[in-house]
Amino acid sequence: MNHEYQDIPLQRLENGNSNIASESIVQESIIVLHCMNMKGEVQPHVTLLGTPTAITQLHAGHLFCEGLTQEIPSVESIQTKTMDGEVNSYYNSILIDQPENRLVTTSCGACNHPDLSVYSIHGTQNSLSVNFSHDDLKRALDTMRSKMILFQKTGGCHGAALLDSSGDVAYVSEDIGRHNAVDKTIGRALFSGISVFNEYTLLLSGRCGWDIVAKAARIGVFSIASVGAFSSAALDLARANGISLYGFVRESGAWKAGIN
Repeated sequence: MNHEYQDIPLQRLENGNSNIASESIVQESIIVLHCMNMKGEVQPHVTLLGTPTAITQLHAGHLFCEGLTQEIPSVESIQTKTMDGEVNSYYNSILIDQPENRLVTTSCGACNHPDLSVYSIHGTQNSLSVNFSHDDLKRALDTMRSKMILFQKTGGCHGAALLDSSGDVAYVSEDIGRHNAVDKTIGRALFSGISVFNEYTLLLSGRCGWDIVAKAARIGVFSIASVGAFSSAALDLARANGISLYGFVRESGAWKAGIN
């Protein structure tokens, strides 16, 4: 079975006619992430709905972006098992806090902060990110979209990537969940040896909500560019952490909020 999508026969309505045709549907599965507790026992720390690919990267990125560990997760520290459609990933270390296991859906990310305040855990105080022009950001987002193979196949997923200070787009990741795509991108970067993110701009194929800015704030990303809009809570959190936001980056222009 393809773990990214399924080809499913559906009724196709077109030009007043109908017929049965095969449609590629992006896969949405339950993914359970586990850790060690203080007694050395394995326990789940979060259950996600997401596309069951790049699970090791997803788990590493989630741990890092959510501030659940002060360590840098490695490939060797995470084992993933898929059996009968059930996806489980195991981190062989103890988390900073022992969060209550709960379901995080694809439509929104986790929020454990009643006052919506988040500050850097892994990041630095100094931004090295470049103040890119509108044309530079549009070009970077177009590059990311050109590498989103699953989206081209299904039209049903989000994408994320990192834009470095030289203008290169890397670590493109896809998932039915926006926050999962970001976690996968950061996980890929971590596994390639990157642990400081203050020179990078985070690229998003959709909108930018509070949960995405919270991840960026924790790891020291100071710039985010999205094809869609940013929310009011995202804007407030970005301003509190010195993060520049670029929203609705289109051919016609973009909205910018930030200190750069």
